[in-house]
Amino acid sequence: MRIKKLFTSFFLIITLAICYGQKSKTNSETRRFIDDADFTQINKNWNLTADFKSGLGEIVSFFPVEAIDLKTGQKVKSLQMDMTVLYQVAGRSYNYFKSSWIDLGEVEEFIIFLEQYVIPNLRDKAEKKQSTTYIFNSKEITFSFHIQQNSRRISIYLKDNGYTDYEHYFWTETQVSKIPDLLNVLKQLK
Repeated sequence: MRIKKLFTSFFLIITLAICYGQKSKTNSETRRFIDDADFTQINKNWNLTADFKSGLGEIVSFFPVEAIDLKTGQKVKSLQMDMTVLYQVAGRSYNYFKSSWIDLGEVEEFIIFLEQYVIPNLRDKAEKKQSTTYIFNSKEITFSFHIQQNSRRISIYLKDNGYTDYEHYFWTETQVSKIPDLLNVLKQLK
């Protein structure tokens, strides 16, 4: 009986280690680089940003960054996204802030997504009682462009270890016309 418990415990520990290792690989290379470095410097380029604001004062900003491991001198470039949103608990409002990164390889995919599926449909309308949604998934964010009969909406959800956070997200209908600004930032990152 004792050997059975020992074997079960060992199996459980190995399974948890494997699962944890797999989850950590679902974050961006940039987040892993920053997390693994003992000393990090992050240079942000505030001259090149795409900002989306909601009517509630929530904001999402996209901008290029360069992370440097100060011990090794190794550098990683990517797109950082800072998001500040409001949420309520027990009738009280709170601010939620988080940074996420989109690796350069994912930036290329994001450009293709915006150029081929979103920009050509910025002025589209869906038929009555129908809608169309275009979704881009990176390792750390989900960007959604939703079209209904009389409205268009951007929604941005963050991810941690591959899990989407549906409690803290950003959406706006009034800032859809700024999507070309985001495409411009992405193209200058290449």
